[in-house]
Amino acid sequence: MEQRNRPINQQPRCKELSISEKDVRLELKKSKILRALYMLGGSISLALGVIGVFAPGLPTTPFVLLSAALYAKSSEKLYNWLLENKYLGPRIKSYHRQKGVTLRNKYRIIALMWTMVLISAFLIIKILSVRIIIIGAGVIGAVVVRFFVPTAIEDAKEEE
Repeated sequence: MEQRNRPINQQPRCKELSISEKDVRLELKKSKILRALYMLGGSISLALGVIGVFAPGLPTTPFVLLSAALYAKSSEKLYNWLLENKYLGPRIKSYHRQKGVTLRNKYRIIALMWTMVLISAFLIIKILSVRIIIIGAGVIGAVVVRFFVPTAIEDAKEEE
């Protein structure tokens, strides 16, 4: 084997990677498009979350959490605005702080959701196929909340 003797202070030669200006502009354009799509998705999700405050059966918290995640990827200004919102910010902060939803709150969410599903399916809706769809959506929603939403450990202040 051939050993090369190189002075200690001499750096080995590396190939220099160069990216053309055209490629840089293309990446920036892609980045802007992706950020705009995240922003659009976050805004749609936020609108659904706000509607969920007033519309029975439409969940608020999952849509608001999705909005926060999408805004975090697209705009620091929108993300901070959402965190500082008087009504929606505490839900996001609680989820982040606890790393999920407590088991007690999961059962509350499921109970409220099923109350609205049953009222909608049996008191408001008269078409059998729509009733079946509503009940199916309720089952899917309950399974998702119970088994797929991260379960947090309860805070000491909540146990009191």
